[in-house]
Amino acid sequence: MFKIKILSCGLTGNFGYFHTNISIKYGTIFVSGLNYKKKGSVILNLPIFSSTLKSIKITKCKISIIFIPSIFCKNIIIENIFSGIKIIVCISENISIHDMLKIKFFCQKYKILFIGPNSPGIIIPYFKIRIGIYPIKYVKNGSLLIFSRSGTLTYEAIKITNKNNIGQSICIGMGGDLIFGLDIKSFFPYFISFNLTKNILIIGEIGSEMEKIFLKYKKKKIFFFISGIFSPLEKIMGHAGAINNKLNDILKKIKKIKKKFLVLNNLENINLIK
Repeated sequence: MFKIKILSCGLTGNFGYFHTNISIKYGTIFVSGLNYKKKGSVILNLPIFSSTLKSIKITKCKISIIFIPSIFCKNIIIENIFSGIKIIVCISENISIHDMLKIKFFCQKYKILFIGPNSPGIIIPYFKIRIGIYPIKYVKNGSLLIFSRSGTLTYEAIKITNKNNIGQSICIGMGGDLIFGLDIKSFFPYFISFNLTKNILIIGEIGSEMEKIFLKYKKKKIFFFISGIFSPLEKIMGHAGAINNKLNDILKKIKKIKKKFLVLNNLENINLIK
């Protein structure tokens, strides 16, 4: 995974160009871009191909990052999958539920590691791998794995950990849209087996039952922070359309987690992870 070659889908756009450039300067290896209309051109010294398959055949890339507008994401992502891409990081947000269900179906069928959509991506400081949009100013090598539903709370957690001299081993944004593509049951064991990781911080939110999946893991020390504790009942809150209701009350969720793990009252309590 760490000797990686990455395809940037959306490199020719302003947003894709900006973040691909930052990642290259950080030390991440990008080998090509994708744009049918601009095929044959060179941007950031990277060739632009007309298809994922051509890019894979010539550059041997197995990872892609998606910066393109949401209405085009389904076709590009499915093309990535059928061409042989094994890890897909999707920064784009507001992919339709119908499109996302199709994407998730193919990802599960072909065992694709899909991170996103509406995700800040993944960053591994020790190997200088930044596949996403993380602000590298505060990122530093360490032993804390941050696994988060919220991109902005991930940035906040990174900043606070640095204040407390706690570096990061891996930061992963699952994605803030209603449906996220990451198959946690299949891939989370790979992340926790990473030798540099000693502690894990899970940043969850109101609404989903995603946190229950982590309760059976005991190989590492796991800490939780659940945002939205003061959200009113039956009102849609948050960027993922999360809703706090009687069937899935956030206080009941926290109570279950507290039986096995420490739940932080706020991110400033990250110093307890030491």
